[in-house]
Amino acid sequence: MMTGRNGYKLAVFDLDGTLTTEKSIWKHIHQTLGTWENNAAEFERLFHRGAISYEEFCDRDAMVWKGMRIDDLKAITDSVPYQDGVSELTAFLRTKGLRLAVVSSGLSILARRIERDLTLDFSVANDLLVKKRVVTGKVRINVGHDGKGYWMKKLMDLMGVQSREIIAIGDSRGDLDMFSFAGFRVAFNSSSWELDEAADLVVTTGDMADLIPRLPR
Repeated sequence: MMTGRNGYKLAVFDLDGTLTTEKSIWKHIHQTLGTWENNAAEFERLFHRGAISYEEFCDRDAMVWKGMRIDDLKAITDSVPYQDGVSELTAFLRTKGLRLAVVSSGLSILARRIERDLTLDFSVANDLLVKKRVVTGKVRINVGHDGKGYWMKKLMDLMGVQSREIIAIGDSRGDLDMFSFAGFRVAFNSSSWELDEAADLVVTTGDMADLIPRLPR
């Protein structure tokens, strides 16, 4: 079946827009707090124009939240819903012997919740820096805008798997780097034609359980 000598041993998921319904946890927090239109939307425009680096983009976002209690931000991320079928898909993959990981350029306060809820083997995302439970306005970038390939290589070493033994599942252009290190690639509710073209399977139903009969055997 999916495991074994020539099968798959690891499934790596993007987070925002793939496992959860929000396309960007950064944007979702800003919209919830009412800081998107007058602050973060302009930071995003500057980044996409190449006027600021990804690191500065993230720092500017985090600076808006300086002085807030991390527990208040975590309450926002805890309310983000999962995509339909997530628990069914992850349970299926575990029954086939696959290990499960998340690599996200979102925020670790959400990724840690996902890792716990879905019993994942690994997660990595970006850390808001905190002192005495208060956000400092700084961020530790663990996963850059196009940096998922680095973590795919780390996971291959950490879990003793080869590229051909990995299933990668993502939803945006930022997952192309991740796809390049996977043996089977799934574009789920993708916002990128480039990702769709790079995928072995494109799913647009919005239900992750629909992947189960369509994954390779």
